[in-house]
Amino acid sequence: MKNTVFKLAILLMVFSLQSVFAQLPKLKLGIPKKPTVVYDRMDVKSIKAKKAKVEFVYIVENTNSFGVDHIRADYEFFLKGKPTAKGKDVKFTIPAKSKQEFKLPLEINYLNAFKSAGALTKAIASGKKSIPYKMDITFKIKVKPLNFDIPITTKGDLPLPGNKLTKKIKIKKKKLKF
Repeated sequence: MKNTVFKLAILLMVFSLQSVFAQLPKLKLGIPKKPTVVYDRMDVKSIKAKKAKVEFVYIVENTNSFGVDHIRADYEFFLKGKPTAKGKDVKFTIPAKSKQEFKLPLEINYLNAFKSAGALTKAIASGKKSIPYKMDITFKIKVKPLNFDIPITTKGDLPLPGNKLTKKIKIKKKKLKF
C-alpha cells in the first residue's frame, strides 16, 4: 500500500511539474534589454528679450516585459561653448513594452552667453537670428542586476529674440561728468 501511494505521489509531481515547465516559455523571462533613447526635437515654448523657454524631447523605448522605474537624467547645456544650464537626477519612469516621449524643459538665459544685454542687442541688430547650442545628457537606467548609461550629445541653433524685442532690453547708461 505504501509503495502504491509513493508511486502515485511521484506521478502527480511529474504531471504538475510538466505543466509548470510548459508555461515557462509564455513568461518570456530573459536577460533585460537596454532601453533605447533617441533625440527627437527641441520645441521653443517662448522667446523673450533675455531668455527662452524650450523643451528637449527624447523618445525612450522599453522592449522589456517589465517597466523601468527611477531612470535619471543628468544634463549640461552650452551656448556659444559656455555652460549656461545644468541639471542632475531628473527622474522619470517608462512602462513595459512602451515607446514614449521624455521632455526636458529648460529656461535659457541669453545673457549667460553674451555677457551683457548690450552684446545681445548688438548681435540681434547685426542680423543674427540664432545662437549655437550643445546639449550633453546622460540617461542612467538601472535594470536589476544591470546598470546602463546612455550619453547623447545634441547640437543645433537656438533662435534669438527678433529686432522688435531689442527695444525692450534696457541698457543702463551712466552720465559722464567733466
